[in-house]
Amino acid sequence: MHKEVKARYDEQKVLKKAAHLYDFQLDQVTFLADAENYVYEYKAMNGENYILKITHTIRRSPTYILGEMDWLRFLSHHGISVAKPISSARGKDVETIPDQAGGAFLLRVYEKAPGRKVNEGDWNGKLFEALGSYTGRMHQITKQYQVKDPLYKRQEWYEEEQLKLDQYIPSDQTVVLRRKDELMQKLHQLRISKDVYGLVHADLHHGNFHYHQGEIIAFDFDDIGYHWFINDISILLYNVLWYPVIPYDDKAEFTAEFMSHFLKGYRQENELDDAWLATIPDFLMLRHMLIYGLLHQAFDLQTLTSDEKAMLSCFQKEIEQKTPITPFDFQQLAR
Repeated sequence: MHKEVKARYDEQKVLKKAAHLYDFQLDQVTFLADAENYVYEYKAMNGENYILKITHTIRRSPTYILGEMDWLRFLSHHGISVAKPISSARGKDVETIPDQAGGAFLLRVYEKAPGRKVNEGDWNGKLFEALGSYTGRMHQITKQYQVKDPLYKRQEWYEEEQLKLDQYIPSDQTVVLRRKDELMQKLHQLRISKDVYGLVHADLHHGNFHYHQGEIIAFDFDDIGYHWFINDISILLYNVLWYPVIPYDDKAEFTAEFMSHFLKGYRQENELDDAWLATIPDFLMLRHMLIYGLLHQAFDLQTLTSDEKAMLSCFQKEIEQKTPITPFDFQQLAR
């Protein structure tokens, strides 16, 4: 959680107002997470369970969130299984609660996706292929999307707040900043067209979908933005490498297994030139840099634990030395 948001958050006060806005009792609320949003599950008066997400104007604006809602409804309309947004009792997609410090907490609610998180029994080629099919369908459908209102437009890939490393990391980390600038300049040279670039999830992983009767139902679209499709794929790969359900012994071997099944499913739904495979290492490093920025937003640098210091030191070294996220040669996946 962003340090400034955490400092302003009065849970009981905000939840009390949320209960009135969304028609539920405080004793029907369960805390779920507090990574980039405060996330709760509650049972409404109608007996249905919903997911409440609370962020702050430090991170988001109401219109920015409405852009997420618009895209979610577009995907759902075109047959993509997602947890759809639910309006408040006043019929609003986003409710605002002032924080008495010049900002406001922003509330929105979603359906609770049916099914469950994947487990060890699911962690196999069948799931990886299903993830590929799901991602390919999203990429194929998003080519048709046009934002309803210019104010709803989500960020381009290079506008990610966490990539503004000069604002978050110590100024003496000049090599890290140079590596980031070099990579950004390289990526800016890549081709942009509707067949390879568009609005995507940008944070798909097994914590952000449920598995239900062999079908994937995605949620947590908070980070959606405009990316190359191969970047969206690279983010998913980075995430499963970062915390797999079943630990792997050989990173390159697991990468090969995951990507071969994933691409089998993806290619059934969307066509993407194999030449893009060569860019995956760069996009994996871009994600590494973004997470490095996110950690600096979340950690109190004045009171770092030994584990936090070790984590930041590892990230810094890998970025400075341009250490590949995985040693796998992605050209092997070309048809």
